[in-house]
Amino acid sequence: MTKRRPAWLGLALVLLLGVIVYAPAIRTPYLLDDYLQASMIEGTFPGERGPFELYDFINDADRSSLVERGMLPWWAHPELEIRFFRPLASALRYFEHKAFGGAPLLMHLHSFAWWAAMVLGARALFRRALAPRAAAIATAVFALAPAHAIPLAWLANREVLLSLTFGIAGLAAHVRWREGRRLGDAALATSLFTLSLFSGEYAVCFGGYVLALEIVGSRESLLRRAAFVSTFVLPAAGYLFLRHRGGYGSFGSGFYTDPFRETTAFLYAVPRRFFTLLADAWLALDDETLLPGNTSIALPVLLALGTAALVFVPLKRAFEAQDDTRRPRIAWLLLGSLLALVPVLPVVPSPRVLGASLLGVAPAVGMLLDHAWFSASSDAEASGPRRASAQLTALAAIALGFAHLVHGPGTAWLIGRRQQRSADAFTVNAAELRGKIEAPEDAEVVVIRCMASAFFLPFALDERGRLPARFRILSQTGHVLVLRRDARTLDVRVPPEHSLFPMGPGALFRSSDAPIAPGDVFTVPGVRVTVLDVGPRGPRAARFELDRDLESPSLTWITEGRKGFSFAELPPRGFGRPFDP
Repeated sequence: MTKRRPAWLGLALVLLLGVIVYAPAIRTPYLLDDYLQASMIEGTFPGERGPFELYDFINDADRSSLVERGMLPWWAHPELEIRFFRPLASALRYFEHKAFGGAPLLMHLHSFAWWAAMVLGARALFRRALAPRAAAIATAVFALAPAHAIPLAWLANREVLLSLTFGIAGLAAHVRWREGRRLGDAALATSLFTLSLFSGEYAVCFGGYVLALEIVGSRESLLRRAAFVSTFVLPAAGYLFLRHRGGYGSFGSGFYTDPFRETTAFLYAVPRRFFTLLADAWLALDDETLLPGNTSIALPVLLALGTAALVFVPLKRAFEAQDDTRRPRIAWLLLGSLLALVPVLPVVPSPRVLGASLLGVAPAVGMLLDHAWFSASSDAEASGPRRASAQLTALAAIALGFAHLVHGPGTAWLIGRRQQRSADAFTVNAAELRGKIEAPEDAEVVVIRCMASAFFLPFALDERGRLPARFRILSQTGHVLVLRRDARTLDVRVPPEHSLFPMGPGALFRSSDAPIAPGDVFTVPGVRVTVLDVGPRGPRAARFELDRDLESPSLTWITEGRKGFSFAELPPRGFGRPFDP
């Protein structure tokens, strides 16, 4: 009992710190796709969705309806698809919404329970591979990482927590099956990997660990290896078959790049995404530092390679200090952390997709910190290369210790607070606007300029998510100048270095392989759009011709600034007016 008590006290401390670190995320109201899924559950989404289809956002069958009502903007790719096969996560969201009446706090507490189960599973895996103290450090690194902040703040992103919880348990059962050859463990691993895959495609990351175990583990015959990996391969094959048969995946978006349907664009994006994720994982960075719009590809490459150069020798020394039983287990976890990055390369890099990779990063960090800070050594009295190696180990331990035990939890708290504040402000502002627009469900709303949150506003103007009759967004950018041409026509212009809407990596509605040229015309119900000028970042001027007078009482004009949405006053005929964030 006395030996277990400190371990359980350490676990209790980690869970308590988790409550503190993720408190802002847990208190976040609806965020982004949460509004869409609530509308689907309430039956007000412009397209029928069942309990297993809440992640089917845009498909061929109802794309035109989404354009008609305004969920998709005029510049959206004409074949845009965003459909994810996550039946288990979808069903859980559906029935909890029905049970809790759409109360966000209760649903976030539900998410936190999955986080706690995930941490318990990771702890058990780490204790199998590492010494107790190193396992405790690894558990803290994994549990308090920035990777979990957004999945806890964003209900629609909970599928990450589900996939990780089932996947970690499945991986532990798979290891027992490989080492003990018990069929019960094989059956359990297969079942858990199946649940993980049906929670979300992030579960494919665990295939990296299964493969790494065969690369690093004891040599076996091909037949036995096939039997071992079947616990993951069989459910993965079944999942991918059903996903393909159902037509799931993405197309035409810069945010998601399907490697099977957009192979060239995917391969072009791979280097930057890989090095960005590597730097995010090892340095516990936030979700904004290495965005494509903020930096060139050189920064993530330099950060990743610089970190590798700093930690290679210290990790090697700490690894060599482990006993013969632990070394293979640490090796396959570390290799698995790299292979686990491959399945998440189709999406724009973010810490929220790093949960599976951290299963290998966290034990490596725990091993290094335990070796550098707690192992008995005569390095202090050594000289020459050995002393230099010891000093490098101490430096790496300080850097990684700060990154994962100080900066990481602090960053996770800041990410959660940022999401909470943004969601709170949006909720309040949408409620105010709802009270000022007469009969929102019958309104025709036109947004002159906005930020990304405007795409979820139509679902927030009604308590049950009923969309306005029409919702039109003219531009998603910063400063714009609106020129009034005549009774029904507006020109919207942005500075030369800007675009009317985002294009390229991270642009949700249109990928960079679908460029727009001057003179291109887009027609959506009620509006004809002619592109007048295109700059290096995309269209920078467009003419909007409405099917009625701009002062028509049926139209409600709004704009979005840093303080939220407000009603907009159009310029007189022949004049212009600036609109700023």
